[in-house]
Amino acid sequence: MRILTATALGLCLLMAGCAVDPMDKLSHDLDSQDVTVRQQAVLALANLKDDRAVDALVDVLQGDEELCDMAGVALVKKGREVPEKKKPNPVVEAVGRVAGNTHLLEKTRARACWTLGEIGDREAVPLLKGLTSDSMAAVAEQAKIALEKLGYYTQGRGFDIAWGELARELLIIKEPEPVVKPAASK
Repeated sequence: MRILTATALGLCLLMAGCAVDPMDKLSHDLDSQDVTVRQQAVLALANLKDDRAVDALVDVLQGDEELCDMAGVALVKKGREVPEKKKPNPVVEAVGRVAGNTHLLEKTRARACWTLGEIGDREAVPLLKGLTSDSMAAVAEQAKIALEKLGYYTQGRGFDIAWGELARELLIIKEPEPVVKPAASK
């Protein structure tokens, strides 16, 4: 009887427009100790049509070393989905704050620069130009590479993620090449 009552109550809530907010569950999943649960949450956020997904992915980018790269790819998808006429691009702005935050890890900031380049929005050029002289070598290198992708230099560079590759729902997120060279083993 309880199951029937709960089902009926759930159906009434859905019909009344009181559906459960998917961000509640995804936010909870991002706090999980299980990396697989967190990966699935990042994948769901990449596909979720909700502006709050960008903030959640930025939090993963800057706060989860295991999923920083995956969040970067998800943010590329979100950034490319922003209509051209919507300026400033909220994804570029949010990722730009991560790239410019000198209190974050070098890997995190470098991945943010890579993400800005892959999004392909020239709105990121002024920030990236400033980061080419950053004291963290990987950040400066990724900022320069991103500028090449954005056509800032005469010598251009292709995107790592082809245009159109992220245009559909993602079933998996392939992690990009590392942006910080692994330390040489002794």
